[in-house]
Amino acid sequence: SCLWFSSMWVAALPASLAAVVLFYLSDRQQRWLDQTLPGVARLLALLLALAGAALWVMALGLGVGLMVALWLLTLPALLMALFAGHHRDTFQKVSGKMGRNP
Repeated sequence: SCLWFSSMWVAALPASLAAVVLFYLSDRQQRWLDQTLPGVARLLALLLALAGAALWVMALGLGVGLMVALWLLTLPALLMALFAGHHRDTFQKVSGKMGRNP
């Protein structure tokens, strides 16, 4: 049982996190890349998110598995957007004064 859970966890976590990254980078308002990823990246992200959720449900049961899957989609997506915004829009030294980075 413990080996079954660990093998599910090892597959579910990367699938969930890869889905988040692909969803973010394929959004037209993403701030990490100069150009967004093509639309097929969103389809791949959706498939990875569904696979990750299914693996979490198989490993942890329906209630806990869905909650873990949703948190692993929501929290990293929020953090990626916050870090990208902070890195891109942070106050930086401009001409000896503190100002917004253009």
